Amino acid sequence: MDDRDTLIRQSQLLNRLVLDRETTEELGRIEVVWMHPPAHRVMGFICKPGFMSKTRYAFSLKQLDQLGPESILVKSKATETTLKEVRLLETLIGHEIWTDGGEKLGKIIDCVFDRHRGEIPFYLFKTEGWRSLTSGLYQLPPTAIMSYGSKRVLATAAVSEQLTLYQGGIEQKLHQASDRIKETYSQELESLSSQAQKLTQQAEARLQKLSQQATEKVETLGQSTDLKAEKLSGQWQVNTQKLAQQFKQRGRSLWERVEDGAFTLIEEWPPITKPPIPSTQVPATPPAKTENDSVQEEEILGNIPDQDLEDDQPWI
Repeated sequence: MDDRDTLIRQSQLLNRLVLDRETTEELGRIEVVWMHPPAHRVMGFICKPGFMSKTRYAFSLKQLDQLGPESILVKSKATETTLKEVRLLETLIGHEIWTDGGEKLGKIIDCVFDRHRGEIPFYLFKTEGWRSLTSGLYQLPPTAIMSYGSKRVLATAAVSEQLTLYQGGIEQKLHQASDRIKETYSQELESLSSQAQKLTQQAEARLQKLSQQATEKVETLGQSTDLKAEKLSGQWQVNTQKLAQQFKQRGRSLWERVEDGAFTLIEEWPPITKPPIPSTQVPATPPAKTENDSVQEEEILGNIPDQDLEDDQPWI
């Protein structure tokens, strides 16, 4: 226990080694914390020198010089007393707590006091029943104590309505452990979420960069393709124009040959005259020949060669 602490529990003094500051002699171990219940004060402590010894040494709080983690140092000489006198000292440790409403709250097992003045600000008690094993310690202020006897303390009913926890039991420890686990899990989850968010941002930046690079490549390829297409289009147009000119020249030459040949054929071959189509109608009565018609007929017959008349060939 640090000597700078002012409030201490009486149970922390029990079985503590007592040393004389001047001689460093072992005076025994603390057996009883000496209390005065009417004033709710700690007066001092009783030291037992040995296991089989009937002698006891009494020290007041004024004689307490230093309070260490394993021993205490006392100054000035102790006052000898007997076990019989020690048993006559009053204490509320071990008393049952009942309210003026007839409810049993629990049992006082300890108290907290000022190591310099001895004042007790509150007693510590456990609740009754199976919950006493898991519930923890609660505070009972002296102002709530109405009276006390050799085994019981009568307190006001307001104590049961407003219990003040001093030290948590298994239930509180489990609850605190659960809170710590939740807090740790929440911190780990937050850390993982932060890492995931960071990785997501890196992935998005990487994806954006790759997308930009792909766009630039596509634009470069598009420009190259456009140039190639433009070049091919120009070549195709030139080739097309050449082919069209060649076909035009060839067509013109052919047309000229065909046209010249057709003209020659027209000159060499006279036009074919189709024979008259015989009529199915009854010819009309020929008109009567006149004198001039007879003279013309004789002239035509006189101009036809004799050979043609003898061959008897049809005239085309």
